Amino acid sequence: MKTLWDFIVKHEFWFLVLIIVGLWFGYSQTGQRWMGQLADVLVITAIVRLAMHPMWKKDEEKGGK
Repeated sequence: MKTLWDFIVKHEFWFLVLIIVGLWFGYSQTGQRWMGQLADVLVITAIVRLAMHPMWKKDEEKGGK
């Protein structure tokens, strides 16, 4: 179970993308607007999480601007 959870955490952005696509598809098929609104919130969450990823902090560690 820990291995599965580690995999999910490692690829968190892509799991969020899959959930977002599923919600948008559900909205287009059913017309339930809450699915589309939840997908919009998850898009913002995914972008913020990706922006906070350590790979963007490499320059800061090396003394870059």
